[in-house]
Order: sequence, then C-alpha cells, then structure tokens
Amino acid sequence: MNTVSRATPFSPLLRIAFDFLSRIDGWLLAATAFLVGVGLSTLKWSQHTAGYYDKQLDFMWVGLILLVFFSAVPYSFWTKRWVVIPIYLANLGLLLAVMLKGHSAQGAQRWLALGPITLQPSELAKLVVIFTLAAWLGNRPIRSFFDIFKLIAIIVPPAILVFKQPDLGTSLTFGALFLGMSYWAGATFSDLLVLISPIVSLILNAVGDEYWYGFMIALVFWLLFFWRVGNWNFFIRVFLIAIVLCANFGAGHLRPQFWGLLKEYQQKRLTSFVNPYEDPRGSGYHILQSLIAIGSGGVNGTGLGKGNQSQGAFIPERHTDFIFAVVGEELGFKITLLVISAYTIICIRGVLTAIQSRADPVGSTLAIGVMCMFLFHVFLNVGMTMGIMPVAGVPLPFLSYGGTALLVDLISIGLLQSIQIVNPVQQKDPAE
Repeated sequence: MNTVSRATPFSPLLRIAFDFLSRIDGWLLAATAFLVGVGLSTLKWSQHTAGYYDKQLDFMWVGLILLVFFSAVPYSFWTKRWVVIPIYLANLGLLLAVMLKGHSAQGAQRWLALGPITLQPSELAKLVVIFTLAAWLGNRPIRSFFDIFKLIAIIVPPAILVFKQPDLGTSLTFGALFLGMSYWAGATFSDLLVLISPIVSLILNAVGDEYWYGFMIALVFWLLFFWRVGNWNFFIRVFLIAIVLCANFGAGHLRPQFWGLLKEYQQKRLTSFVNPYEDPRGSGYHILQSLIAIGSGGVNGTGLGKGNQSQGAFIPERHTDFIFAVVGEELGFKITLLVISAYTIICIRGVLTAIQSRADPVGSTLAIGVMCMFLFHVFLNVGMTMGIMPVAGVPLPFLSYGGTALLVDLISIGLLQSIQIVNPVQQKDPAE
C-alpha cells in the first residue's frame, strides 16, 4: 500500500531554518563564545569591578540577539545608499552631541546618555565607517592613486570628532580600517606607503635625524622603481615623488607643532613603552605592572580572583584596557594561548569569508573591514600590555568591559555570518 507523504504547513519554515543553520560558521561562533566566557569570568571574580559583571552580562544577551539579527538580515541592506548615508550622518550627529553634552571620565568625554542607556558613539563609528567604506568601494574600486583621497574624505570627519574627545585609540582604528580596506579594493603597497610616509617621518625625526634621512632616501628609490610604473611616465612620477618628499620634510620639521596637538597624557603614553623604567611610578607604571602580572601568572595562573597584581589593584584599568594582564596572571599562559588562538581563528575566518565572497565586492570588502578592526584591536591591546606597543586605550574585543564595544563586536560576528550565508562556498563538481 503506497502512502503519500504530505508536507506540513511548517515544512518551508523548517527547510529555511535548516538551510540557515547549516551555513553557520561553527569555528567562528565557538571562538566568540570562548572569548565572551573568558571576559565574563574575569569580571565576575574581580574584587574591584562590582556591578560590571552584571552590566556586561545584560549587554551580552542584547548582543546575542543582535548577532542573530545581523546574521539573518542580508548584509547588503546596511550598505544601500538610502541606509548608509543616514547612518553615517546620524553617527556624526552623535559624535557632535558627545562633545556638547557627553559624560566625562578620566579626562575623556566619550559617553552619551540616551534615557537609561549610556552609549559610546565612537565605538559605533567603527561599524559605520566599515559600512560606508564598503558601500563606496563595492561600486568604485580603486583604479588610481587619486581614488584613495575620496576614501580619506569619508574617514576624516568622524576621525576628527573622535580625536577631539580625546580618543586616540579609535582614531588609529579608523586608519587601520582605511589601509586594510583600501588595499583589498585595489590600492597598491606603494600607494599606502606614500600616504603613511609623513607619519613615519614625523616619528623618525623624533628618534634621530640619521633614521629620518635614511628612510626618505629609501622611500625615493622605492617609489622610483615600484610606484605605479605602468601608469605614469618617468617625469610625472619624479614630479609626484618630489611632492611626497616635500611632505615628508614638512612633517619632520613640524613635529613639535604636531606633537602639541596631543594631550600631555597621550604624549607620555606614546613614548613610555620604549623605556617604561625611566618613569616607573608615572607614565611607565601601567606597562610595568602589566608585565609583572603576566609574568607572575606562569603556565597555569594563580586562579580566578587570586591574582596579587589584579586583586591588589596594582593594574590600572584592569577591567578594560589591561584585562589581558588579568587573564595572564589569573588564568596563566595556557588560557592566554587559547585566547590568542581564538582571535586568530576569527581573523582567519574573516579573510576566508572575504575571499569566499570575492564575486560581491561589497561583501568582500565588508569582511576585510571587520577583520582589520579585530586584528588591530588585538594587536595593539595585547602589545601594550606586553610593553611592545604604546598605551592607546583600545579595548580587547569580547573581553574588555564596555557595553557598546561588546555590542559592536557581536554585531561584527553577525555580519561575517551573513556574508557567509549569502555567499556560500562553491562546491566543485565531482565530474570536473
């Protein structure tokens, strides 16, 4: 007797749900869950972060909802012109509102109260900049050196407003996003070298004239032989190189004026990492205490809530900027290695997602932007806790306390998931 199977009214929904779940990146979610768990555990057992754990937990639940939402909504929606332009302008408005009515803490005015919720618009600005650059580059890839300056026009307004808060770390993040997404969209290494060379000259001028002059000589020879050789004739290239050289001379000689744009504490942060022992109780204190904490943790750590440096309040900003030092002391080398591995997985999956979606420049560039944000934050934050990078006030993704930062991190994971779902891996035909 033959039986005819009848599809239930829920069959299409079940099929859609199964198809959605089958495309979820398990590695990406596992790495994210591990990092969030480490961050919450560290906050929960800290004796000096009362209330932070509960607040971060609340934001985590909201962040998970947003992760699922951004995974389900096609990423292209956020880069449509009628969406991305209002978002960009609204974020500029929030950044302006922070300057006028924002809350201050430790000399920085970065937080804005919207009813019962306190947000940090500079964190949201990272996502907005990624959306805006991806929307622009998706339809206008970089074909000449001068195309890059259009991207600079997008970056500059939010970067200036964030820098004035002051928030040097987020301003530097905009630079990392600009460089990574520009390179992925067609800019050459030489193009980017030309743009950052005045900053390099400014730094090397402070280190020593011999380093500065050596860099400019090497720069001239590199650009002569490698800078868009097929695009310009020799005389035009020489003329442009002369302009670049003048810009580098100007940056070096105007170093005192540029240096004066930074707050005093920012100046000390940018120089103390070179020799923190020069001022161990002042500008070098953060780094030295962090190094002591990481070293005292050993292989297995002292145990959650049992770190002498962490619980003794020797580590400044131990729940935000220097939370990696707390993890190193209380959980030890084994867990910190897993933490670094989890970040590596997220960054690798970001690159693979960008390659996987090459057919759609918007999605590919968006994935690279998210990857660059995570990579820069981890590199700078972990580097400053280990004394190899300046203290720039950049949060460690998923670990550092901060509701807005956690929401942005989880939304970013949702975006990567959305890109993967819309652009699945193409299976090769066995017959080929």
